[in-house]
Amino acid sequence: MPVTARMVDAIAPQPGHEVLELAAGIGDTGFYAAELIEPGGTLICSDFSPEMLSAAQERAKAIGLSNVRFKQIDGESIDLDAGSLDGVLCRWGFMLMADPSAALRESRRVLKPGGRLALAAWTGPDENLWSALPARELVRRGHMERPQPDDPGQFAWAAPERISAALDDAGFVEDVEIVRVGFSLDYPSFDDWWATQRDLSSGFSDALDGLDPDEREEVAAAVRASVADGGGALAFEAATWVAAATA
Repeated sequence: MPVTARMVDAIAPQPGHEVLELAAGIGDTGFYAAELIEPGGTLICSDFSPEMLSAAQERAKAIGLSNVRFKQIDGESIDLDAGSLDGVLCRWGFMLMADPSAALRESRRVLKPGGRLALAAWTGPDENLWSALPARELVRRGHMERPQPDDPGQFAWAAPERISAALDDAGFVEDVEIVRVGFSLDYPSFDDWWATQRDLSSGFSDALDGLDPDEREEVAAAVRASVADGGGALAFEAATWVAAATA
């Protein structure tokens, strides 16, 4: 919620606004904005994955949102008219795209003059051990490759200079701001955290499943020891950049 609230505040939603969320997943960020653009406003909830869109539709129905359109969109080629939107949101999506520069140019193209973009991108792995620790153990054992700095990935935009350069290259030169937002991620137990990591990262899950059962247990035991698990709940500090700019 701290990240979502910061992003939505950054696009200054008003009743009647048209807002697009890219890589929406199940719609967390966009749905928060949807309530603020009523009456008369519309949220376009988009994702490249049809399965994600279906899950978002079910969630919107469950919470009673009626001002949301759902559309499958590739962020690198947005099928919407130029200058048609008041805001674009993308939480933890651009750094995963093959061509984030194209996606940012497209985002600027569909914004009206004065429209606002807000994005989130994770800071470095040392500030996000909730995600980095399991993969580090597999890299240490030679079962996963260390990510290359220029490859798409969770921490590809860990340096704020990379975010500002990407925004500048896409033509976002007005009112650019990049702030760090810290928050906590809590898990009921080690096993819940471990299962979440498997769900979040297919690369991690595939690498783990490729091990024999004994080594798989060794990896889990090594990571468990590194978080001093006593059988109870786990709490991790997390941090992300939230960047915003005006078209």
